[in-house]
Amino acid sequence: MNLFFVFEGRLRAVFFPLEVSIAALVLFLALMGSIPAQGQPFPVGTRTITYQDPARNNRNIQTYLYYPAIVAGSNQPVASGQFPVVVIGHGFTMNYVPYVFWGNALAEAGYIVAIPNTETGFSPSHSAFAADMAFLVEKLYSENNNSNSPFYQHVQSEACIMGHSMGGGCAYLASQNNPNVSATITFAAAETNPSAIAAAANVTCPSLVFSGSADCVTPPAQHQLLIYNALPDCKAYLSLVGGGHCNFANYNFNCWFGETTCNPGGPPMPADTQRVISLLFVRPWLDRFLKNNYAAGPLFTTRFAQYESAGKITGSIACTPLPIELLSFRLSKPKSGSIRLEWRTGSEQGAYSFVVERSADGQRFEAIGVVRANNAPSEYAFDDDRPFVGNNFYRLKMLALDGRVAYSPMAHERLERQHWRASLLLDGRTLLVYSDDFSAIVEGLTLYDAAGRLMYRQALSGQPPPIQVNLPPLRSGVYCLDIQANRFTLPVLITIP
Repeated sequence: MNLFFVFEGRLRAVFFPLEVSIAALVLFLALMGSIPAQGQPFPVGTRTITYQDPARNNRNIQTYLYYPAIVAGSNQPVASGQFPVVVIGHGFTMNYVPYVFWGNALAEAGYIVAIPNTETGFSPSHSAFAADMAFLVEKLYSENNNSNSPFYQHVQSEACIMGHSMGGGCAYLASQNNPNVSATITFAAAETNPSAIAAAANVTCPSLVFSGSADCVTPPAQHQLLIYNALPDCKAYLSLVGGGHCNFANYNFNCWFGETTCNPGGPPMPADTQRVISLLFVRPWLDRFLKNNYAAGPLFTTRFAQYESAGKITGSIACTPLPIELLSFRLSKPKSGSIRLEWRTGSEQGAYSFVVERSADGQRFEAIGVVRANNAPSEYAFDDDRPFVGNNFYRLKMLALDGRVAYSPMAHERLERQHWRASLLLDGRTLLVYSDDFSAIVEGLTLYDAAGRLMYRQALSGQPPPIQVNLPPLRSGVYCLDIQANRFTLPVLITIP
């Protein structure tokens, strides 16, 4: 797997009938954790418009639209600004309804979402459906210059074609050799007639391919992996561990019934979890390639590493590489109280440095050292002589001379905790630090508040416990005390009443 890139791919010049469930919302907030918000959500406007394609005998294309609005509701004015386009293709014998989740979520994030409600029967034309999706991209682009359109002066000329199952396969038919498409995203994409696999070879925009490891309807080995392998760079493949076929969308009886015929027990991953994790990767992919938000590329790779380390996803990423090709990254314990990071590169051209970052929880990282790049295939090592007691997560922030940034996968090592405690005396200002290990040597104390701000620091000249220090006036709350002792950094929580 290659995680040594930042998204610097090809740049082109150029909720509401149903609502997201409360369970999904709670899960989404939990999964976001400490990741910074990406702007306030827009109110969602909705419209239903039947467009006509004059190139195909005025074919009617009923389209459900979700967009950033001034206020939420049906037929409300579009919010100020210009917004990229996302066209979503539905699955076999499905319609627009199961994709309202995606319409609402992406409209809130600043995208105009169009869901064609065509080819919903048992004998769909894949070619016609793909043509509908490609037509909607062009049509919405043209609406920007149509003074009679509700989208007049509100459409940015960048678009992604998304699709699920049949719609996923058709997304490649619609995107092949199509200069109007800036990115593709597909969920459990199915092979189509004509072949989506063959069409994928002609898709030149960045492509994100989702699959579920428990998908028995379109098994990844026969569908998504073949499509992914056919795609040129830049691309990413993301398999949700235990994910099913239907749960990339909301419930639909036809899809559910089809999946139960081959998987009566259903997929192990809950439906809300599958959609919310998918959204956490869809957003930065779209923001990077439709809004040219360069920070979204490293965000995608960071989340990929986190969720891969947590066992939630597997996959690979192949995109425009950094000048640094990372071949391996591992940890060892060369001596007591120390963790060594070792990594090897296959090539380095225009590389600048490696920033070693550490975290106690796998989310909030801080830099603990810098290693200069050799600009040649090399082996590197870095010793962390003051690791945390307990969990230590490490990653490499790889910098190029031209300013590009990428992150390695995370590596994890755990050191067993010694028995340290800290408590306040009755005056509320005197802190007593003590340990069961009377041979311990304390070199320093550092206190942070719940937001991670430094509140107090005291260097000590190798004193054994117990240690007594006077704290400055502090507000009531929970604080983290880092005890530097015996080459370890030991975090201890204390409460100021």
